[in-house]
Amino acid sequence: MRRFLATVRRNRWHTAYLYIAPVLVVFGMFRVFPAIQTLVFSFFKVNLVSGKHQWVGLKNFSLLLHDTFFIKAIDNTLIYALYIVLISGFLALVLSSLFTSKMKLGSLFKAVYFVPFITSTVAAAVVWSYLYDPKFGLFNMILKMVGLPTRGWIASSRDALMSVIIFSIWKYVGYNMVIIIAGLQNIPDVYYEAATIDGAGPLTKFFRLTIPLLTPTIVFVVIYNSILSLKVFDQVFVLTSGGPAKASTVVVLELYEMAFLHYRFGYAASMAFVLFLIIITITLIQYFVTRKWEVEY
Repeated sequence: MRRFLATVRRNRWHTAYLYIAPVLVVFGMFRVFPAIQTLVFSFFKVNLVSGKHQWVGLKNFSLLLHDTFFIKAIDNTLIYALYIVLISGFLALVLSSLFTSKMKLGSLFKAVYFVPFITSTVAAAVVWSYLYDPKFGLFNMILKMVGLPTRGWIASSRDALMSVIIFSIWKYVGYNMVIIIAGLQNIPDVYYEAATIDGAGPLTKFFRLTIPLLTPTIVFVVIYNSILSLKVFDQVFVLTSGGPAKASTVVVLELYEMAFLHYRFGYAASMAFVLFLIIITITLIQYFVTRKWEVEY
């Protein structure tokens, strides 16, 4: 112990930990402790009013396997995440490629695309709920003007989930664009100059230089969007509340309803733990698969 304390004093570890102690305490109180408590609750039938917890073991998890609403919520969540990752990432890559070129009013368009991300999700979703109105909404009016059939949007079980996806793409594409632009600006121009001397065209440069060198940034965008999408709640709650007929319900919304409407906190905790495992699994798979694509010139 004396040797350890001497080493700490010599390396001044105590000073470093003293500075980060407030952050560690807050992180432990509001992140680590609730996560551990949720895991513990998943093995109990919890009554927060009386404070009594009844041990049920794995019963909550076994019930999840036969809960059709929860299985439907997982399906919707995975579909939502897949669309957001692929479409939002692709659009962000296209927009960032345009805006890094010498384009007039490029800065203005960057701001226009980024504003939705910093806008309150609830406020934006309320506005979009009026745009999606089947009778008086702007989207159906535009469809009528061009001679196309109108859609039910958030009032239709067929269109509800896709309506939420369209809104989320509009909201998050600007953030992804900014991240990818930062990655593009870190690629040295000397690579493109050498490729030009070798006779490479724009498409060759994009697929043989830009994409490989941008892989770390793309990996970050994919993982970030995956985690964000799997935890989606706000826009679903405001736009559709999971309806019609659970057509657009997601895991976090189902968890919320089970905990705060039906007061089955232990069962909701088991849902949260399953979602945590899904997020960890998908994130690790994405990380280890995509890191193989990274190249260095």
